[in-house]
Parts: sequence; C-alpha cells; structure tokens
Amino acid sequence: MNAAAPRDAEAILADAFASFTTAAGQLEFSYRELQKEVVRLRQELEARNAALAKSLTENQSMRMALRRILDSLPCGVIVLDDTGEIAFLNREAEKQVKFSKENANSSSSSSRGSTKLTKLWAEVVPDGEEKEVQVAGNSESRWLAIRSSTMPGRDTTRISGAQSPLTGQIVLISRDITTQKELQLRHEANQHLIALAKMSAVLAHEIRNPLGSMELLTGLLYGCQELNPEQRSWVEGLRAGTRSLSATVNNVLRYHSLGVSNMLPLQLSQVLRDSVQFVQPLAKQAGITLLFVDELGELQIAANAGELQQVVLNLALNAFRHTAKNGTVKLSTRREYRDSDEIAAVEISDTGCGIRAEDVPHIFEAGFSTTGHSPGLGLAVCQKLVQQHHGTISVTSEVGVGSTFRMEFPLL
Repeated sequence: MNAAAPRDAEAILADAFASFTTAAGQLEFSYRELQKEVVRLRQELEARNAALAKSLTENQSMRMALRRILDSLPCGVIVLDDTGEIAFLNREAEKQVKFSKENANSSSSSSRGSTKLTKLWAEVVPDGEEKEVQVAGNSESRWLAIRSSTMPGRDTTRISGAQSPLTGQIVLISRDITTQKELQLRHEANQHLIALAKMSAVLAHEIRNPLGSMELLTGLLYGCQELNPEQRSWVEGLRAGTRSLSATVNNVLRYHSLGVSNMLPLQLSQVLRDSVQFVQPLAKQAGITLLFVDELGELQIAANAGELQQVVLNLALNAFRHTAKNGTVKLSTRREYRDSDEIAAVEISDTGCGIRAEDVPHIFEAGFSTTGHSPGLGLAVCQKLVQQHHGTISVTSEVGVGSTFRMEFPLL
C-alpha cells in the first residue's frame, strides 16, 4: 500500500502538469488573439478618429465659409433663439443694430441693447412678411426693410460665433433701403411741386388779365391833372404795387412756358430805356435813385422787347430788395469785343448789402431766396430769358458794398 501511494501521487501530479501545460498553451493562444484584436481595434479607432478629425475640419471649414458668405451679404441676417436672445448676427446686421442702438440713446449694455432692438423688430414685423422701419438718428435716419420668418423644427446645428443653437427660432432679414426711400420721397416731393407749378400757372393766367386792367387804370389815374399831391402819391403806390405783382405773375408764366418767343431786330438802348421808365415808380417807392447810362446808341440785337423788360424788372426788383433807402441802382450799357465778335454789355449795379460767397452759386436756382420774402423765381427767369437771347448772365458781389449783374448779348 505504501509503495502504490507514491506512484498514484506522481500520476496525479503528471496529469496536473499536463492540464496546466494545455491551459497555458490555450491562454497563450488567447492572449495572442487578444493582442491581434487590440491592434485591429486600435487601427480601426485611429481610422475613425482620423475620419472624425477630417469631418470636424470640413465642418469647421464649412462653418467658416458659411460665415464668410453671410458676412458678404448686402443684407443683415439676425437669428433669435427661443428665449429672444441673439443667436447670430452677420456683419451687415451688426452695423444696422449698432447704428440703431447708438441713435436710440440706450443706457443698457451692447448685447442687451441689441437684443431689445431686435426683439422690437421681430414684434413689429409679422411672420413671413416684410415691413419698412425707420431708424431715426441725431443727424440722420435710415430706412430698413425687415422680413421675419420662424424656423420650424429643432436643429442643434451651430454657426461659428453663435452663443446658442439655432433651434426653430426667428430669423430677421433686414435691407438698408435708405437710398431707395430717399428717391421715393424725392419723387413724391417733385410730383407735389409739379402739381403746385401747374396750379400756380393756372392762377397766374387767371390773374394776368384783371391785373393788366388794373395797371392800365392806375396809369390813367396817374396822368390825371386833377389829383392833389397826396392823391398822386396814393396812385404812385398803387401803380408800383401792381407792377411788382405783375412781375411775379409774369415770372411764373415765363418760368413754366415752353418754346422760344419770336426774336426781332431791336434797338437795345430804347428797350432798356423804356424798361427803366417802367420800374421808376418802384424805385421811387423804395426811396432809391435809379440811373441809366447808355453807350450803345442805335446798335441792335435780336430780341423780344417784353422778355427783356421782364429781365430788367426782375433785376431791378432784386436790387431794390437788397438796397437800403437812399441807395443807388445803375443800369449801364456799352459795346465790347469778344475775340472777333461785337457784344452788347449790360450791367445793373447796386449799393446794397451784397451776396455771400456761398450763396453766389445758387442764386439762379428756382426757389432759392436769401431773404424768404420772394418766391425765388426772378433770377431763374432772368437766366432762362437771357439764354434764349443767346446771351450770358453772371454776377460779382461784395458783402457790404453791393452787387453787379452783367449780361452779354451778340450784336447784329
């Protein structure tokens, strides 16, 4: 029994070693397979990480490209999240919001002030519609055409620079239409002016006939020998008033008239002398000395006598208006030479207050007046009529000294 026990123990031990060797071999095989799987998984993970990094780079590039596209748009793009906070602003929208906030005198922070304005825009613009909003500033105002749209669904995509996801919120598209609005308002104003011009021309036509009768009657009354000095002064004032009113009516009619009147050979000196006599009552009423110095004699130009008389009347009234009492207005003529051509030079000088240098370029514009006491048509009509006579008109002036209007006409 004792000899058999060691043999059994050896057998058991041999079997154990054999089992251990087999298990160790299997474990070593499993370890090698595990190593292969780890290498494969690592390679697959590296490939997926590389693909993910590439995808992230592409997404970043796409976001940057999208941001550049949005920033290059001529309109503003504003996105509000579901809490009403700004999620995104492109460059044009930032300019518009900044202008609006600065001119709204907002005391809040930049972000809060911008959010408040964009919320206001979103509230006043119905969804899917476009509305014009005026943003008034301290020295200027802008017009924005704002379109509001609500994004459906839940999208967690982010745009570079956004502070919250764009998840079914309000999108505002704003266009600066200031230039178009100004053109529209200017067109409406021009239409209004055209309507007023037509109405003024109709009224002038209606007034001219009875005014001509009044002027004729005042002339007859002035020639009546039975008037005493006081009555004659009343008639002089009435005659001056009717002639001044006649000048205004004729200015309206001539400014809006079309075409050119018939031109005939006329002795310029005689036309100007008659014109001076016509405006003498106005000079006397204003307390101004009106002089006429002629050096043309019998020289002629192609002209319309009535239109030249209107030019002298307008220039004289303008001089009387800006010359103090006891001042002097002088109309002078002389022959001059321009290259090989002979011209008649006509000058009307006054001792008035003069014209400011910044006003000189505008005095021949219709509606321009330095005093506001006239409709601003007189000098514009003068320029128009002088040009129709193939002449030129210009002015030189010195503040506090006086002004000189110079006209040049080609001699026949």
